[in-house]
Amino acid sequence: MPSALTTLSHEECVRLLACTSIGRVAFTSQALPAVVPVNYRLSGSSIIFRTEPGGMLARGCDGTVVAFEIDSHSDDGRSGWSVLAVGLAELLSGSSALRAVETGLVTAAGDGRDQFVAIRIGTLTGRAIEPLD
Repeated sequence: MPSALTTLSHEECVRLLACTSIGRVAFTSQALPAVVPVNYRLSGSSIIFRTEPGGMLARGCDGTVVAFEIDSHSDDGRSGWSVLAVGLAELLSGSSALRAVETGLVTAAGDGRDQFVAIRIGTLTGRAIEPLD
């Protein structure tokens, strides 16, 4: 069955980012690409998540450009959407970390995820695919 691919507006991308809580961070680790899932919150024009201090993800997000992706699809694979944010990631400390704590962000990854990271969104794009009737 044919399908239609459409571009999502910036506003729709922001709406989708605000209403979900699990995404994937793509970064470089030891000169290789890496992608890991995280719990996150959208805070203004930044994506905030927690990770292990000094861990692979924290090291990969220390002042680097990263990609962040969320998506959803139907069980039959005929429709879905994807949002991609690209921006500068930074480890939060001091008052920035305290403001991040106020978001109430929890992580399903377990204890020890006390390093907050912010991705300042530079570009935000999205696409949707819907079956044609």
